[in-house]
Amino acid sequence: MEPGRVSRSAMGSALLRAAHVREDEPPWILEDTLSASLLNARDVAELEQSMAAWTPRVRGAWRTAHAVRARLAEDTALEGLAAGRRDYVLLGAGLDTFAWRHPRAGEFRVREVDHPDTQSWKRRALRRRRMPEPENLRFVPVDLATTPVPRPDTDAGTSSNSSPATWNWLGVTVYLTRAATEATLLSVASHRPGTTLVTDFVLPPAHLDGLAAAVSASAASALADAHEPVLSCYTAAEAEAMLRASGFATVALLDADELSGRYLRSRPGLRLPGSTVIAVATV
Repeated sequence: MEPGRVSRSAMGSALLRAAHVREDEPPWILEDTLSASLLNARDVAELEQSMAAWTPRVRGAWRTAHAVRARLAEDTALEGLAAGRRDYVLLGAGLDTFAWRHPRAGEFRVREVDHPDTQSWKRRALRRRRMPEPENLRFVPVDLATTPVPRPDTDAGTSSNSSPATWNWLGVTVYLTRAATEATLLSVASHRPGTTLVTDFVLPPAHLDGLAAAVSASAASALADAHEPVLSCYTAAEAEAMLRASGFATVALLDADELSGRYLRSRPGLRLPGSTVIAVATV
């Protein structure tokens, strides 16, 4: 992402999460309209214009994908409470609103790690909306393209030394070089045993079916226009190998079929594109 620019992909993700509630029938996978309320009318108009050429099938797949990946990360964090994972760290937090929206957010120590420009914009938007920053939330400005995630024993305090954490790192690896991704994985994996990471990887074009290819192409075009080009794609095998080489002891890879079975059983009208694979990896 270019210096001084706010992440348009973060804005787009917020818009799509809210669109799931507005445009799909209940029961919803995730109810997050709060994040989109941080956008002003101009932001919304520009984002909708960038998506104007998308077919209804592609738009539907995209909003389902954004809802499902956020729900998976939050479910993983909640499951971690029983294992003592009270820290919830969001890498590339964007316009995520877990700390304000989720009824159990107060049970966590929440850390939002994001690019300084995007994080500053978000905090200004929160103030405009008169949304106070929760006492259990800390903001950590970091450009992952150039700076590794701070260790927990530094003043940045991305997590507590007293317990492992759940790390949510979604929608980011595609914008980083392999070297930057590997550096972040090594940093997260250096934390306490039990630390769990939820992250996703965009698959190469040769591994995509028709819907996934259409979704991937539509996203790539919009991202290029927003000066946030796709830099990295990985096969599922490459993603698993990177995670294990970084120090994660267990790696579960969830593809569209696995996630559909988990979240879309009662929603036959929704379809996930097979354009990404999500990993749940534990140290």
